[in-house]
Amino acid sequence: MKKKMSASYIARTGILLALALLFQVGFQSFAQPAVGPLVNMVLILSTLTVGPAAGVTVGCFTPLIAFLLGIMPLFPLVPVIMLGNSLYVIVFEAVRKPLARYGEVAGVIIASAVKYAFLAFSVRKLLVLFMPKVPPQIVAAFSLPQLYTALVGGILALVVYRLFKKNY
Repeated sequence: MKKKMSASYIARTGILLALALLFQVGFQSFAQPAVGPLVNMVLILSTLTVGPAAGVTVGCFTPLIAFLLGIMPLFPLVPVIMLGNSLYVIVFEAVRKPLARYGEVAGVIIASAVKYAFLAFSVRKLLVLFMPKVPPQIVAAFSLPQLYTALVGGILALVVYRLFKKNY
C-alpha cells in the first residue's frame, strides 16, 4: 500500500529528522558510541511509525547535515553513509514484513549486518577511488563499530516503539 504524501506524513518525518539532528549535534562530544545508536534508532522508528521512505529520507539528510555543520569532515563519506543508512532501512523493512512474530528482531539483525558489511567494504574499497589515503581512524570507525551501533540502535527502536504503541 502506497502512503499518501500528506502534511501529517511530512511533519512526522520532519520531527524525526529533527530528533536525529538533535542527537548528532547535542551528543557530538560523545561521538560514535552514543550518536550512532541514537541515529540508527531514529531510522528504525521512522520506518516503523511513518514508513520506509521516511527512514530513507532521515538517513540521507543526517550525514549531509552533519557534513554541513562540520560534525563529519570528509565529504566523500556522505554518499557512502547515505547508502548505508538507506540499506539499513530498506533491508529492515523487507525482512520484517514477511516474517510474523520475530520479523522486527530479524529485520534489525539482518539490516545491521548488511549496513556493517556495506560500510566496511566501502571505506576499504570504494572510498579509495576518491581519497587515495583513507585515514586509519575512518576505516576503524566504519568497521565493526557500525555493527554495534546498528544493532543497539535497532533494539532501542523496537523497545521505544513497543512502549509508544502501548501508550498511544
